[in-house]
Amino acid sequence: MAPLKQLNKQITLATMDRGIKTRSQQILMKKDVLPKRKADESPQKSITAKKTALCNEGKNINSKENERAELDVKAIIKQAAVTSREIKTRGLSKTRKPLSSVNSIKPPIPPAAKAQVKDVQKPETSKPRVPIKDLKTELTTSTVTKPAVIVKATATVGILPRPTKTQVKIIKKQPELPAPTKVPIKPRKSDIDKSESSLYVSALEELNLDDGVKDKSGKSTVKKKTRRPPPPGIEDFDKENINEPNSVSIYAMDIFDYLKTRESTFKIKDYMCRQPDLNASMRALVVNWMVEVQENFELNHETLYLGVKLVDLYLSKVRITKNKLQLIACASLFVAAKYDERFPPIIDDMLYVCDGLYSSEDLTSMEVELLKAVDFQLGIPLSYRFLRRYARCNKVQLRTLTLARYILETSLLDYSTIRYSDSKLASAALHLALIMEGEKEWTSTLEYYSGYKIQDFKDIMQVLNDVLHKRHVKEHAIKIKYSHKVFFEVAKIPLVKSSDL
Repeated sequence: MAPLKQLNKQITLATMDRGIKTRSQQILMKKDVLPKRKADESPQKSITAKKTALCNEGKNINSKENERAELDVKAIIKQAAVTSREIKTRGLSKTRKPLSSVNSIKPPIPPAAKAQVKDVQKPETSKPRVPIKDLKTELTTSTVTKPAVIVKATATVGILPRPTKTQVKIIKKQPELPAPTKVPIKPRKSDIDKSESSLYVSALEELNLDDGVKDKSGKSTVKKKTRRPPPPGIEDFDKENINEPNSVSIYAMDIFDYLKTRESTFKIKDYMCRQPDLNASMRALVVNWMVEVQENFELNHETLYLGVKLVDLYLSKVRITKNKLQLIACASLFVAAKYDERFPPIIDDMLYVCDGLYSSEDLTSMEVELLKAVDFQLGIPLSYRFLRRYARCNKVQLRTLTLARYILETSLLDYSTIRYSDSKLASAALHLALIMEGEKEWTSTLEYYSGYKIQDFKDIMQVLNDVLHKRHVKEHAIKIKYSHKVFFEVAKIPLVKSSDL
């Protein structure tokens, strides 16, 4: 498209052909009719002409700016001269400060000089300033021989940038302080005589468990809770293991007392009557498979006991078919491993041990259903924890403890043991192991820490002995595992007759 000026020319020329023409129109027609010279049509000339035009325009702009700047400077100088004359004739008012004090530029004092400043001599505004000559004579005749720091500040008069006067400030050096002497730190009373007995007394026997209830005088109305000491003649196991953090000796008695109170919450009733597709032998097969998985993955014994407990809790609340029994066992072990293990197995490993019968979606959905059925409560009291506590308190030998673990783990296979208390099952398994090793005594130490006498679990001990005499037990995975030398071959120890109990 043509530029706007050419379009306007074309429009004007087109209108000139019609009607009367004015003088300006005739001049334009003559210019267009006349032939152009070759020099005007050369492209190099047009380029140079544009360049020169731009340069001239830039020069004109710069010259105009320079002229404006010069005029501004002249106006500022005139205004400064007028103000200086007015100051000389009229004098400074008492309320207004001189321009020199307002526009003074003072360099910043270094931090080292600020730390040494003690007395700074400031010039008074009412007194006249000292000339430079008089100031030099005063400095030469003054008694000050070695000034610490000399700070020079320049002051301006009016609004002119050039300094006209100089102020000198002398800052006296601050005397050095003597080095601070080290004060001996006295030891606190709480750090003196911290022996094992004092720690035990302060931590166990005098536990201040106030709930913040106070009377008007500010004294606590709640009595201090004291730990019950064991009766005379009984070894205090918690006191002996006060320095072992894993034993948690301060809270051990309270923890196991609390677990006993929680047993009624997870009590399992007879549920096989509500499961028409299941029976006790199917459950024994599934528990045997769970023992094999626990041994292959090298899981903790607590994981196995918790997994079996979750299976029984789920079956007591939900009715299932036969093909979902192994899926429930796999999900229960998976949840128990996540709860108790430091490095639980991954989901692919759990699907591998199921021989590809289920998918990952089946396992995760069953895991969710299981957690909902138990109301997400996984802090279930386990018989294995009670057994380990009682055996340690009585200082039972490791072989006897392993035999008791074999008896207790075998009880997981039998459906008839699900209705018993876990703490009583642990006591019965330990007493039966002691009898099999030739020790028939249930000591006062075991009675104190377990809270049971022989009459409280004698019927459970008879049930456990009957479980060991059953035929199908001889071929299960627990029998094979505890026949190894690592477990002292306790599964090969001869059994006891029921009449000898």
